[in-house]
Amino acid sequence: SRIATGDYDAIIIGHSQFEKIPMSVERQQQILQQELEEIIADTAKEEEQLMAKVKDLEDVMEPRLLNAYEHIRQNARNGLAVVMVQRDACGGCFSKIPPQRQLDIRSRKKIIVCEYCGRILVDPEINQAGTAEEA
Repeated sequence: SRIATGDYDAIIIGHSQFEKIPMSVERQQQILQQELEEIIADTAKEEEQLMAKVKDLEDVMEPRLLNAYEHIRQNARNGLAVVMVQRDACGGCFSKIPPQRQLDIRSRKKIIVCEYCGRILVDPEINQAGTAEEA
């Protein structure tokens, strides 16, 4: 009866019910804009770190290989120049890779490119080894 008359100190509601409280469009836009700015700031920091890492790696790479990589990356539809072999297929164009080529890729003795899209193919275990080194 105190709630019906408006005589209460606090209301306790669940998080899912909190979204049902009416809010002005301006306030919603303001909250969403703040969230967007936070995400952009986090992404910018991450991008700066990755670009610094790229710069360090570019200094170590042979210019011939770096030029080939950049050329492949520019020609690729989604900008990926290096893709992993997934389910016996290229991770870029999804064309089937013959077993002998897969063995060559796993041996990691030379750079193997996809016959169809030209992307550099790497063994999925390389990704697992890279994350183990970072940890």
